[in-house]
Amino acid sequence: MKITDFSIMFIIIVLPLLIFSQWRSENTNTFAKLNHQYDGAMTVASHDAIDQLRTNAKPNQEAGYDSMKFNRVNPDPAFQTFIHTLALNLGAEDKVTKDLMARYVPVFAILDYDGALINVYQEFENVEGMKELKRVWLPKIPFSYHDKDGNIVSFTLDDYVTVYDVNLKEWVNGKREWIKDEVSIPLLQDADLFDRTRRDTIVNTFQNELAYYINEHNVYTNQLGITYKFTLPLIPQEDWYNTVDDISIFAFFQGFPYERGQGTYNQYALAGSRLFKADVIQAATVNGQRIFFNKSCGFPYPVDEIYPNKKEAARARYKEKSCLNVR
Repeated sequence: MKITDFSIMFIIIVLPLLIFSQWRSENTNTFAKLNHQYDGAMTVASHDAIDQLRTNAKPNQEAGYDSMKFNRVNPDPAFQTFIHTLALNLGAEDKVTKDLMARYVPVFAILDYDGALINVYQEFENVEGMKELKRVWLPKIPFSYHDKDGNIVSFTLDDYVTVYDVNLKEWVNGKREWIKDEVSIPLLQDADLFDRTRRDTIVNTFQNELAYYINEHNVYTNQLGITYKFTLPLIPQEDWYNTVDDISIFAFFQGFPYERGQGTYNQYALAGSRLFKADVIQAATVNGQRIFFNKSCGFPYPVDEIYPNKKEAARARYKEKSCLNVR
């Protein structure tokens, strides 16, 4: 066989492999760039949703602990902001495309002060008697715990609880430290056990509810024109437990087809608002003056008292010292 014949055979065999390898490399690079773009869009969308929560909760209307109990977050603007920002960052601005993208968000959830707020698709009958799907907010799901004696404890993001004592046959609410001697519930007597149980209850409630409603989304995929199988992704326990001390959002964007190339995008976002955990209020006596200030101010004064909010410090006849008055 001539050398030219070998050369031709080599080209016939090797050239397709080189072309395929080049194609795979370009496809991998395209996929990586798209994934990075979509991850960035999810990050920005979740941060914008958190900023919206900070705005609509209006925490500045009343300082400290009590404000979060009375200034509840308004969840819908946060969801609408999430979808709007996500669409814009993926190059879509029209309402039709935004509605289409929302179909790939099986669940959008908010960890509120005293329960879970979950936004999902549900089926309704319209005025013409036809069934249609709409996104709705479910009634708030409380973080409830039942002990072996039948007592009920409803947790919050701190140690404020609402309990039903089976012996007293009545409901009692307040901070654990305040009511532990008023009721006969063993859990309230141990601060460490109380906190562990509180965290476990919140995390387990959220995991179970999210898994249920993400799976239920599969019931509606045919009506939504989707073939993807939705499931709760594997999320590290550390990420779950990092969310139970502050108001947070949980967003899932799954099965969304990439703009170019094959495959689908699947990601989740867990973001804390830093809305609930207020700064610690410290009080001191300086040069005969009773003052209180935020711990973050870093004043070098010996601390006499610590208060849950500014209102309580003022009630104790301390006067506020601003962080701007550092000297």
